Amino acid sequence: MPVIYPGQTIGIIGNDQRAYKLALKAKEMGYRVAAIVTEQTQDSSLAAVLDIQIEGDPQQYETLARLGDCCQVLTYTDESLDETLLEQLVQDYNVPQGSDALSMTQDRYLEKVFLNDLNINISPYVTVVDKTDIEQGVDSIGYPCILKPIQRGFGRQYHQYLESPADLAKMDDTLELGAYLLESWVPKQQELAVMVAKDYEGQVVTLPIIENQMQDQDLQLSITPARIDQDVAEEIERLATVIGQNLDYMGIFGIEFFLTADMNIYVKRIVTAPHETGDVLNRILNFSQYEYHLKAICQLAIGPSRLNNAGVCLRTTPEQWPLIQTQMKIKPDWYFNRCQTIGAQESGYITAVGHNIQPLLDNFEAAELI
Repeated sequence: MPVIYPGQTIGIIGNDQRAYKLALKAKEMGYRVAAIVTEQTQDSSLAAVLDIQIEGDPQQYETLARLGDCCQVLTYTDESLDETLLEQLVQDYNVPQGSDALSMTQDRYLEKVFLNDLNINISPYVTVVDKTDIEQGVDSIGYPCILKPIQRGFGRQYHQYLESPADLAKMDDTLELGAYLLESWVPKQQELAVMVAKDYEGQVVTLPIIENQMQDQDLQLSITPARIDQDVAEEIERLATVIGQNLDYMGIFGIEFFLTADMNIYVKRIVTAPHETGDVLNRILNFSQYEYHLKAICQLAIGPSRLNNAGVCLRTTPEQWPLIQTQMKIKPDWYFNRCQTIGAQESGYITAVGHNIQPLLDNFEAAELI
């Protein structure tokens, strides 16, 4: 594959905040950017910065092919992209991320098998298709456990948490989505993540480990450096390197982990694209995750990461905007980001940077944002 230099065109498949940030970084580096724009996304933040807009349905190959025809390289941020379309796209165009990694991570069972083959610690699980299978699975892995569709594209409304036989008794005999995964509930003390860059030569670079705090299963805070023991950090970096070396992929990807009170590390999942958890690094690292990704897929040189400061990134909601507007007038050292995606949907985050984490958290709490 040829090197893609500034002045050439990068095609982005996706219309979320990650796609927008990737487009901004690409333009800052001197690239032209193209993406698919629909009636629902024509007023989005991404559409406003594009050099080339391709109209059409992003779920149709003909539209994706028109995007490919005007670009020197294609990249995706949309993890729900149809794997069949992606496989065909990889055959016809330059898509360095490939299709194998996305196909694997869209299937929870295949992802578990991949990790298990690498002798990486994962939560015990069984595959099930009916209530009898679940009963037998519970006998094997015990309570509490969680039932999830094998295909990752379905929402959390299809997840069921089973804490006791009473929860199992309430279930229907038939599972409406076919095959499911029943896995043990990990008694986590912390949720951690690491972004990993892999270039065209197979070089793997791990970025600083991130500590995540969740609210109602959604990401609320990302903290770097993660407040963990050095031996835990070294093991996470080792696991990330092993996964990166064995993953058929080029670009930036994320790995999420559970850490238990007795210091056991479990891999939660792999994200084959730039990931929102990595946004905390944008202001405190020598290169953001987006620049690492662009360098990798364009076959430019990548190198080790260097953390320049501590950072806390807070995900914001539209309801918090009045409070945020107040803080914008009195917090000169906060970085504010706001993005409109599909229709009127908005997402945003605030990054606070300093030498120590606790004062940054205290400031968010004092502002009544957490």
